Amino acid sequence: MIHPLDDVVEQKVETKHPGPIRMTPAVRLSLLALRGYLMVMMLLALYHMLDLAGPFGKL
Repeated sequence: MIHPLDDVVEQKVETKHPGPIRMTPAVRLSLLALRGYLMVMMLLALYHMLDLAGPFGKL
């Protein structure tokens, strides 16, 4: 077994200009669903904070 610090140095991949990544429709749909879910969760957290702060009164 060779320790990583004692191993031979590998050639690194050039990543200055990787270019755009193609997304399949399934990936695009799941990312949109995730974005919508996160927005709903942020709105619920904001509503909860405002409800705790009390500007809505007793509903």
